[in-house]
Amino acid sequence: MTGQVNRRDFVKSVGAGAFLLVCPGLVLSSEAESLRAMRKKAAGRRRRMIMNNDGNDVRVAATITPFQQEDLFEQRTTGLIGSQVDSIFYCTGVFNYYFHRSNESERLTSDENVAAYLRRLDALGTDPLAMMADYCRRHDFEIFWSMRMNDTHDSGNELLFCQWKRDHPDYLVGTKDKRLAYGANRWSSVDYGVGAVRDKVFRILEDVCQRYDVDGIELDFFRHPVLFRPQMTGEAVTQEHCDLMTGLLRRVRKMTEEIGLRRERPILIGIRIPDSVSYCKALGIDLVQWLESDLVDLVTGSGYFKMEPWENLVALGKAYDVPVYACLVKRRIQSASEPEGVTAPQIWRGEAYRAWQAGVSGIYTFNRFNPNDGIFRELGDPKLLETLERRDRTAYVNEESWSKPERWVINGRDYVDKTIRSFR
Repeated sequence: MTGQVNRRDFVKSVGAGAFLLVCPGLVLSSEAESLRAMRKKAAGRRRRMIMNNDGNDVRVAATITPFQQEDLFEQRTTGLIGSQVDSIFYCTGVFNYYFHRSNESERLTSDENVAAYLRRLDALGTDPLAMMADYCRRHDFEIFWSMRMNDTHDSGNELLFCQWKRDHPDYLVGTKDKRLAYGANRWSSVDYGVGAVRDKVFRILEDVCQRYDVDGIELDFFRHPVLFRPQMTGEAVTQEHCDLMTGLLRRVRKMTEEIGLRRERPILIGIRIPDSVSYCKALGIDLVQWLESDLVDLVTGSGYFKMEPWENLVALGKAYDVPVYACLVKRRIQSASEPEGVTAPQIWRGEAYRAWQAGVSGIYTFNRFNPNDGIFRELGDPKLLETLERRDRTAYVNEESWSKPERWVINGRDYVDKTIRSFR
């Protein structure tokens, strides 16, 4: 090259990835370092509460007549304005089957009401994820797209079984007609040991990052916690398996940085995982390696079961300057016999308070969708929780729940800290 080159214009013309390959010596060092500083700052922003929205607000909005775009927000989002929720993690479907538009994944239109609703949005040049991203920008919410890395509701619901899985049954961990000992018999899980599966997941994530104005992407490994075929029969998931998953994370990080350079704003990577490093390793998640390699920006621990005191995951996050969030799920902290929509405030307050005392950066809710529920105005403030009636405890394994550690991984109960007791 001759003469003086404006590096920012060059990035826009050929792409960050091309510049990094063509000019490895220059490496856009100032821009790359600036982006990473921005990323670290964004990772550390205030998230008193994160609300995971599984996207089924689309199904409700699709039944309302006459059609209005605002109906989508009225279901689970508008009521959060003025609450302690700072971030919305928005999921738009099951594996490869989504409500948002994509050149890579399939459109989830098995319900005719939903199909008609999405057609109306398409005619307006938008879709639920684009609408939610715009709404969050206008109302100062952080917005992540949440990908459930092996959502397997399709194991029991034919309507959720995408064509890509039908075309590639060899990419799955099992078959419908043969019961598997572990993995909660989620036979329709994709096998991340297959290169084509990892490539598919990468392309799905890349498409979202290129297409939508999101602050980050969440890789939800707890919905559902199956990654590799050996897990399903009680065989060992090896370091080689872990390295395959780490390789995928490295590709995703590189992709988000390249897109971040082009748009001049970082894309964060969040993960939701079991809160035990050893249990994660048994699944194929090498959490310590991911943190050492700067592959994730925030970690959410726990789900339908919890395995260790909050302090353990918090300490690991602090060692690598990565914020840790406590996931609260009704099926873990309340009795399964209580109505699904009812929140027992004293229990939720006590659970959140214990997590705050352990040093978490915020509270993450899963499967709690009523934006007017009091938890969204209480759990994100530990000082307020001190003044409220609480039942201070942490629930670990709910014996009434269908999802227990041993259902997913052989000898799974052995990973639960011996000093704690199950919730009954």
